[in-house]
Amino acid sequence: MKVLVALASANRRGAEIEGTELARQLSARGVEAEVVALAPSSGAVSLDVEVLGAAPLSKATLRALRRRAKGFDVVIAYGSSTLPACAIALLGSRVPFVYRSIGDPTQWSRGGLHRLRTVLLFHRAKRVVALWPEAGEAIGRLYRVPAKRIVVIPNARDEAVFRPPSDAERAEARAAFGLTDDVTVVAFVGALSAEKRPLLAIESVMQVDVAHLLIAGDGPLGAEVEAAASDSGGRVHVLGSLPDVRPVLWASDVLVNTSSTEGMPGSLIEAAMCAVPVVTTDVGAVREVVGATSSVVEPSASAETIAAAVRDVAAGAGNSAAHAQRFSWGAVAPQWLGALGDAAR
Repeated sequence: MKVLVALASANRRGAEIEGTELARQLSARGVEAEVVALAPSSGAVSLDVEVLGAAPLSKATLRALRRRAKGFDVVIAYGSSTLPACAIALLGSRVPFVYRSIGDPTQWSRGGLHRLRTVLLFHRAKRVVALWPEAGEAIGRLYRVPAKRIVVIPNARDEAVFRPPSDAERAEARAAFGLTDDVTVVAFVGALSAEKRPLLAIESVMQVDVAHLLIAGDGPLGAEVEAAASDSGGRVHVLGSLPDVRPVLWASDVLVNTSSTEGMPGSLIEAAMCAVPVVTTDVGAVREVVGATSSVVEPSASAETIAAAVRDVAAGAGNSAAHAQRFSWGAVAPQWLGALGDAAR
């Protein structure tokens, strides 16, 4: 089977990284998988993938996508703008496509006309892959997709890569960031964007005594985050976009997720596999991911509430790594193989 994975852009961010890793995992299992991006990266860091055009829905990009899809058995439209791109570019083509929904479908609709357009686009896909069961049910209810065409497959991570650190690895990671054993280390891993609310994470951690915050990511709020970090007395460390976030997780006692909306955050899966408990807002599929050692707060939770949860979780004990094994590629890749085989047939 030959599979083409289409990403919205070459940005080194959640969905694009997920899609690229999916192609790698499929290739490791005998599938001829390749990756393309509909647009270049908008940031300083870019994925090493083929870029088809200047914008996801430009005529040149759509023509390039149609040409590139020839000879493949199925295309995976991996999130956001890849749905209309594949629906248009592959119209009349014999190449089917599978749409990977990456967010919370109840948050998409912006009115009746937008919902109708989305209904039409969904009906062009052979399969729609949701992240968690409730998301699949919402897609069927809101966008009239028959249940037989909806598949639920979670995000995944490589269990050989994301694992609990040894004592030596933990000590080395803390030393690399200039952190000692007597401080509470909190991680924030994600885009510095409005919906991720990194400034709320900073405000929350600053209310936890002897706590330091490691921020891994970049985005449009970068300047504001840097300004807040400069006022933190050295307690907030802005690291930028990292090719490997394991040292951040291995150094940390807690990971905090302050998002106002989410799908299934890969950072929570990574933290769970590394045995790092989480404090997270109750959005998207986070309850599917977090284990008993973590804390889930309301999306509207104040900085004080989040800070109290960080204190409680950091003071507790437990290991979430075993819970996270159902998000390993060993468990998830066979589900993708089945869905792609069905779509190709």
